[in-house]
Parts: sequence; C-alpha cells; structure tokens
Amino acid sequence: MNKKADLALSVVAVILASVILAMYLIGIAQRECSSNRDCSDNAYCGNDYQCHEYPSKIIVQDNNYVPAALIFGIAIIVASYILKGGKIKLPKLIKED
Repeated sequence: MNKKADLALSVVAVILASVILAMYLIGIAQRECSSNRDCSDNAYCGNDYQCHEYPSKIIVQDNNYVPAALIFGIAIIVASYILKGGKIKLPKLIKED
C-alpha cells in the first residue's frame, strides 16, 4: 500500500472536518439570539436568529375554502366510482387504422 497517499488523504479529511466545524461555530457566534429569552420583553427571536419586535396590529384574513372543498369532493366521488369498478366512457380521439 501507498503510505504517503493514506497520510495525505487523512490530512485532507482532518483539514476539511476542521473547516466545516469552524464554519459551523462562526455561524453560531454571529447569531443575535438563540431563544426568546435572549431578546427584550417586547421582542421575539425569529428564524433568522434576529430579535424582532412583536407587531402592534394583528391582521387576520378571512379565507374561503368552499371552491377547493367542492373540487376535492367531486374528485373523491369520481375516484370512488372508478375504484368500485365503474367504467367511464371517454370519446376516442385517435382513430385506429
């Protein structure tokens, strides 16, 4: 076996692992906060690890799910009819010669 190649591969692996660990530790060190306790009383810790103030006004949107539920219900009924063994006759668009 080539001992120099094994040594070089080991050195490269150790250096690569050290670089990845250093990048991870630098990322942790640059965070402003890790939990809500690290922020003031009127702020929270966001997904970007920054302290954000609570919004003064909460906006709630009314959503209408009736069209989506109707389409979903029709799809379930058609799928159950097909699985039950029903045949759906579709027009033949391709003519066989």
